Amino acid sequence: MKTRTFMILVILMAASITLTGMGVSLVTAQVTEIKAPYIQEALPLNPKDPLWGEVELTQVPLVAQLLAYPMSLDTTPRSLKFAIVHNGTHMAFYIEWDDQTMDVEGGGELNKFSDAVAIQFPVQEGELPYICMGDTANPVNIVMWKAGIGAENLVAGSAYGRDAKEREALGLQQVPTSPIEMLPEDAQIWKSQAVYEDGKWRVVLIRPTGSTHPLVPDLRPGDSTSIAFARWEGSKYERGGAKSTSGWYTVKLEQIAVEAVETVTQTQTVTTTQTTTETVTQTQTQVTTETVTVTETTPAVTGAVKGALVGLVIALIAAILALALLYRRGMRPS
Repeated sequence: MKTRTFMILVILMAASITLTGMGVSLVTAQVTEIKAPYIQEALPLNPKDPLWGEVELTQVPLVAQLLAYPMSLDTTPRSLKFAIVHNGTHMAFYIEWDDQTMDVEGGGELNKFSDAVAIQFPVQEGELPYICMGDTANPVNIVMWKAGIGAENLVAGSAYGRDAKEREALGLQQVPTSPIEMLPEDAQIWKSQAVYEDGKWRVVLIRPTGSTHPLVPDLRPGDSTSIAFARWEGSKYERGGAKSTSGWYTVKLEQIAVEAVETVTQTQTVTTTQTTTETVTQTQTQVTTETVTVTETTPAVTGAVKGALVGLVIALIAAILALALLYRRGMRPS
């Protein structure tokens, strides 16, 4: 290897390490953990609300579902973007994706299918369910939004895992007809609103953080859960298993911020003298409540700066080793 070529490779490697240490990614990696921030206000159902222009969106790559029949005929890579917020009592998902056609089934047309999107949750904590709608031992809860219909709360994977009596108690049909089923009316807790403009769908889905149904997971502030996405394009004749899907993501609902309150009690003594020589001492207690807000101080050296320093040190070591190797081989730079 020529001296100049070898040195160029060393310099490029050092630059790559330094940029990585500074937080500059040369390859975009899939984000697998998402924070759902707490906001102290009502959650907007309107996808055009200014809030959805302020939150940070996470991009999710999607691939054609090829694990189970029916499969998608379109294997073109797709994606969607989403954000999650909560206000303690409710949580909201904002989802957007590009779609050049607005498809809504109905009107008596044959082979007319709706655009749709769905979010999948494990019903119970522990090992993640099978990504394609769970299984008997580990079912999943699914909220599915379809253009022209709205949001439906579903369960999948439990169809053949319970006897008729158990199913009846859960509000399901005694004899299952499909591995994916509609939950009873009292479990239809999702509200939705959607807008299609300029070749883009924007959908907002809102549900309470708590749940009263065994097949719908509780999602409280401070909790973590896993989610996965699916998307259907009606113009590609997609429905059922013919769809594009994501992998599992971890979501953590931010704790509700609580201010520390300190109560200060002050005692004041007042002395009054009456016309008789008797002195009466009266004690009055005044209670003053002061609110003390606890503020955390951010360290002066941020993670990015620390990363840059580490990257520079590694780059320097790599350069020294390269020079040592060159001298050892008798290739002294001019």
